[in-house]
Amino acid sequence: MTTSPASATADIRGLLRRPGGDLIRVILEMDRTEEFVRSLPPDDFFRLVKRIGEEDALPVLAAASDEQWQYLLDLETWRRDSLDTPKTLAWLERLARVNAPRLAEWIFSEQGDLASLVLLRRAHILFRDEEGEWDIPSGYFTLDGTFYIKAADPDEAHLLENFLRVLARENDEAYRALLLNLSLYLPAETEEELYRLRSSRLAEYGFAPYEEALAVYAPLEPFALQSESKPAMPGALAVAEGKGMIPIASFSNIEAFAFLKEAVGLLTDPLEADRIRLGFTTLCNTLIAADSYACVDDDEGLDRIGRQVAGYLHLALEALCGGDANRAAKLLGDHSLMTIFRVGYGFAVKLQQRAKRWTAESWFSRMGRSLDFWGSPWSDVLEGLLVARPLCFDPDAAGAYRPFESYGDVKKTEERLVQVEALDRMLARLTQIASGPAIIDSETFGPLLFARWARHLLHLEPSFMPLSRAQAAAFFRLLRQGEKGPPYRMERYRNVFIEEFRKGAVGFESAAAAALGRALSDVWNMFAREYENIATKDLSPRYAKYLPIMSDRS
Repeated sequence: MTTSPASATADIRGLLRRPGGDLIRVILEMDRTEEFVRSLPPDDFFRLVKRIGEEDALPVLAAASDEQWQYLLDLETWRRDSLDTPKTLAWLERLARVNAPRLAEWIFSEQGDLASLVLLRRAHILFRDEEGEWDIPSGYFTLDGTFYIKAADPDEAHLLENFLRVLARENDEAYRALLLNLSLYLPAETEEELYRLRSSRLAEYGFAPYEEALAVYAPLEPFALQSESKPAMPGALAVAEGKGMIPIASFSNIEAFAFLKEAVGLLTDPLEADRIRLGFTTLCNTLIAADSYACVDDDEGLDRIGRQVAGYLHLALEALCGGDANRAAKLLGDHSLMTIFRVGYGFAVKLQQRAKRWTAESWFSRMGRSLDFWGSPWSDVLEGLLVARPLCFDPDAAGAYRPFESYGDVKKTEERLVQVEALDRMLARLTQIASGPAIIDSETFGPLLFARWARHLLHLEPSFMPLSRAQAAAFFRLLRQGEKGPPYRMERYRNVFIEEFRKGAVGFESAAAAALGRALSDVWNMFAREYENIATKDLSPRYAKYLPIMSDRS
């Protein structure tokens, strides 16, 4: 069963959810594949190619327009202000394979400077200007007996020869002129001009220059929304014929954020909805430019950018509108998505700034300890906050970190930050009345708490020093009174442990004292899980994650 281009275009978001192999099959089974491909905005076309994969997408590349080819090369072949000539050569050779006549015509009519810069940097070219016998230098090939060419990198030899053979075959005279005129080019000036033209083209799609794009990460306070005027409707949207060119692929990332999706769904004015959709893609492209296009190499990278944009918009709407979707829809209608994104990002930056200030003044920093001193999850939360662009710690995320996506993320992270601040203050007080080198030797704070508490329960001198095996055994026998065997829950001592250290919170603000109690409860849970199946007779320095035990030679 074939699919019409119109129906497929209407559901490009659905198409892009398919696996790459399934996606290319659907496109090739369409009645008019070329019509469908060329109907796609360049942004959606690029994402389609990335979803399928460069080599598997050759039929899509063959059907694409020159504008779509140009957009793809503009994104794929530049790193900041430098042309990646090896990658450019690979793409030109790929396009030559899918449609040799078109590629040659495009090179000779519009892309001569690009091809020349690639040849100047990826090839050694000799010109034979005399008749008679001439030994071909090793590694060189010729297509016309006049120009002898050798790849600068042997691994690129087949790409270079395939590309040049297409040019020579399609238009030998233009091919010779291209090579003959290479001596007229100054590579640095050519690259600068190509970069200027590329920047101008991409600006039309929302890719700002790098320095300007970085403004997307300049946080804003919510009051910035009070002074912003209602965003103007882009003129192109008023033209009915232009509506089909509004990209929609990246906008599919809002599907994962129910509140944002609901608010967008309440925008009943079609032009307003189109503005939001276009603004979303523009915002994605701004982030791509701010990240130096590092994420465009694969479909997953593009999805991460789209989810980051949707996430911070979602965060801002939740924080400012609670659960009121109508208020959220009005906020979307009255303000630019860029401003709303920066307000959402501002909530994460506030946490980052708080973490930086506290870390610089904290007791654990004065003691020369690293973030690892706090152990998971507190050290993980701090590490995420203290990177250049703050991240939310999420054990379920790839790499355990991701951008903040909801106001709940902000509140959970803030809770952990308040907890570790309270733990730090408590430990600073405790160390004033205890002695011993263990405060320096302990890798994390947990053993300090349990060493001191064990000594308190055993009526020993207050200290952070390790326990002997006998003292550790006496400590666990006390905790496990009335329990016949593993797993030992020791639940009756949970509140005893928490209340003992809450004494160190005298004078704390109520929020800090409550956070300390929750942190101590988490510490107790980790301690109980660690030791619940260890028999008292088996206690040894090897099991010292939360209770330091002296070795027999100590």
